[in-house]
Amino acid sequence: MPDMRIPEISNNPSKVQLARIAHVYFEHPDLELFSEFARDWGFVEAGRTEDKIWFRGYGVDPYVYVASKSQDGSPRFGGAAFVAKSEEDFEKAALLPGATPSSLADAPGGGKMITFTRSDDTQFHVVYGTFQRYHEGPALVHKLGHFGLVYRDFDTEISWYTGNFNFVPSNVLYHWDFSNIDVLTFLHLDLGQEFSDHHAMFMQRAPPEVKKSYLHHTSYEVADFDEQLIGHEYLAKKGHESVWGVGRHVLGSQIFDYWKDPSGFKIEHYADGDLVNEDTPTTREVVGPLSVWGPELPKDFGNDTAKDKDGLLLK
Repeated sequence: MPDMRIPEISNNPSKVQLARIAHVYFEHPDLELFSEFARDWGFVEAGRTEDKIWFRGYGVDPYVYVASKSQDGSPRFGGAAFVAKSEEDFEKAALLPGATPSSLADAPGGGKMITFTRSDDTQFHVVYGTFQRYHEGPALVHKLGHFGLVYRDFDTEISWYTGNFNFVPSNVLYHWDFSNIDVLTFLHLDLGQEFSDHHAMFMQRAPPEVKKSYLHHTSYEVADFDEQLIGHEYLAKKGHESVWGVGRHVLGSQIFDYWKDPSGFKIEHYADGDLVNEDTPTTREVVGPLSVWGPELPKDFGNDTAKDKDGLLLK
């Protein structure tokens, strides 16, 4: 069995320093259908054109989710965008191989962006220059917290992300039968002594039968446990499809609640997650239970659940 362990990773000033995760891009076959779901989910419309809608939460970012109309009828994840820590870091990112610059003049808050296309048509973006009481209704989204990708070329991708940006593992999990095969890592942004979320991204090694890399889920922070449960009941009352929750994770400690949007993408509300900084050691341990408490883990939780225009799972 070949050695497939993640090498030791640490941050250094030569890398592009990212301050926080900002927003994600999705294409949906039915933009208005997703817009109805978005209101129930807790997004607030921040702007729209004929074929694109920007949704905000109540945090510092002008928007956390960009929904575009799919031109061929199939749903797609278009990548996550991170804010560069400084204009100097943004310009450093622009010098990386494969960097494609663009303007965000049409988006709420304006700004500029650099896009990188990675394996299996996944994308990663760097941006810069973008400027409640309880009641029955949607759980108000505070911010985009993290997203996760299941990669076929796991080793190349972990090397690219951590080699060019200040992503550092909080935890590395290895296979229960093969201790030399790392299968998943939770990555946080190294901000030095400043604390950041336990993970802004996680990356999983795809099983051999997977034909194409895919998004596992995106996750959005809500204020607290009360807000989360109110949102859970509201989504259920509106007839949306629950995937798993409410429960509490082991690694990261988040209280989680996973649902499925109209295109089949898994989407999570979370609250009360861990914070880490440069003094927090990276742990390496065998894959184990995902929750401290909550409903039983669904057998298909790790699968790609988005569907193409013919209603078939994207693979």
